[in-house]
Amino acid sequence: MRNYLKQFSTKASSRKEARWSIFDAWAKRSGFKLYRPNLVWLEDQAFQNAQAQWGDIPGMPEDRRYFVFNLMTRLRKIPGDTADIGVRFGSSSFFILSGLNDPTRRHHVFDSFEGLSEPTPEDSGGGKSTQWTKGKLAVDESVTRKNLSMFQNVDYYKGWIPERYPEVADRRFALIHIDVDLYQPTKDSLEFFYDKVSPGGAIISDDYGVASCYGARKAVDDFFADKPETVVNIPTGQCLIIKR
Repeated sequence: MRNYLKQFSTKASSRKEARWSIFDAWAKRSGFKLYRPNLVWLEDQAFQNAQAQWGDIPGMPEDRRYFVFNLMTRLRKIPGDTADIGVRFGSSSFFILSGLNDPTRRHHVFDSFEGLSEPTPEDSGGGKSTQWTKGKLAVDESVTRKNLSMFQNVDYYKGWIPERYPEVADRRFALIHIDVDLYQPTKDSLEFFYDKVSPGGAIISDDYGVASCYGARKAVDDFFADKPETVVNIPTGQCLIIKR
């Protein structure tokens, strides 16, 4: 490929542009799109350092990682803890904590570590039944603890949502990150944590714009239908709510 492109230009920038055009054409023929190469966040050094530290452990896509990382840097002055609901391998928690960069503030992790709960009728939409089943996406707690072992300010709450929420009833939060894929646990999480988010703090639903997570989107839309906050649909598949 490199030698082929040199036939057209000796400039590295021109070859890069030509390479992009070729790969973009290939992707389009297969129904895909390449990510834009000229976005500033792709060169954010602090984020790339965090990426290197996380390595090749499975987890959320790179653009979603950056969204929670960058948002958390903007929420450092908002009082309160952070919480991650549905943590799996721990990638969202890792980038929340890396963006926060404050070991004095507690981060609360809620997960069954037994996979998803039982789907409900609300998880089927558009005339299609849900692809999710109870127990899918399970990860052992020891795996998550190992992946987050560099942070000493993490508290773990193993159990089905919302069993262990009362243990943080007296806390305030700067960020609530919800990634549970289904209607009922998303709804339960919003009902419990909404009043505990500090003004200017944020709620993220990781699954809001994902077609297979119809129930999670419905839970967010239903909950905020009578609330003053606006649900912002993010192109990454997430949504953002800033607490008034």
